[in-house]
Amino acid sequence: MATLCSGCSNTYFDTIQVYLRDDAAATKFLKLHGVLPNDVQCPNCKLPCTYRASKHSWYCGRWKKIAKTKRSKQCPYTRSDYKGTFLEGTHLKPSQVISFVNHWLHKQWNHHTVIKILNFAPTTSVDWRSFCAEVTERWLENQEPIGGEGIEVEIDETLFIKRGRFTKQLWVFGGIERLTKKCFLVPLLNKDRSARTLVPIIKKFIKPGSVVYSDSWRAYKQLCDQGYSHFVINHKDHFVDPNNPKVHTQNIERLWLDLKQWSKRPGIRQKFYKQYLARYIFLHTYEEEKVLHHFFVEAARVYPPSGVPATSSTSSPEQSTSSTQASTSSA
Repeated sequence: MATLCSGCSNTYFDTIQVYLRDDAAATKFLKLHGVLPNDVQCPNCKLPCTYRASKHSWYCGRWKKIAKTKRSKQCPYTRSDYKGTFLEGTHLKPSQVISFVNHWLHKQWNHHTVIKILNFAPTTSVDWRSFCAEVTERWLENQEPIGGEGIEVEIDETLFIKRGRFTKQLWVFGGIERLTKKCFLVPLLNKDRSARTLVPIIKKFIKPGSVVYSDSWRAYKQLCDQGYSHFVINHKDHFVDPNNPKVHTQNIERLWLDLKQWSKRPGIRQKFYKQYLARYIFLHTYEEEKVLHHFFVEAARVYPPSGVPATSSTSSPEQSTSSTQASTSSA
């Protein structure tokens, strides 16, 4: 079994230079990250198969004697290198897949660049954006809660407004650790910001014992009864408590500012906002040089090369949650 990558570093331009036209290097990269199998066992002979790089496939081809005869027959087993993986069903080259993901993980992502540089059809670009979005959505669903005993967390909700012929509103609720900047974001598609909606989200994404800072929104009043230390700043009077400078929500406010700068581009539909937020948090969590590595590690977890689907469960944020394939409609 080949050794898997323990954490490579690739800048945006490094990836272009190394993998844009080199399928051999791209295939090696995908195998090192567990996206493609490093070996395959023939289910008939129970022995390793041979890899055919030119066809991206595995085959057995062993000759076995036929019982009670002098004849032999060749094992016909063969399978695509892509079977059950993130690349299953695609006609794209490995170099094209890595180049697409590399650009999708960039802040200035756009379809026109992909279509022009990688020679993609518009529908192919839309489809692959959805495949990438599913990986980051699954990653988001598997995140452990933030905070913990004595760890400071700021929470808040903000309103996104899309102006156009019809003005659209979307409330987003989130939290951020002050020290590590780990965060979570949840779109409130029903626009309900009551305690009935927000408290279960807080309990799901923030560990008990956390020190929570918020504004004076009434939905947060019962947090002390839910196992949290809760401090409130009334923004009508101050943005930082003059008696206790630690009581503020400036980190989450900065997060909102950054997120809204990202969301200025037109065309983001409300039903795709979970995809959008998952991508944002993914890029916010990892260093720029590490983000490609972590994406393909997660892609291998969601689509294991064995072809066996990842275990799904909705019982806790630590466990994988099954999700429907993201729509391929343009967002």
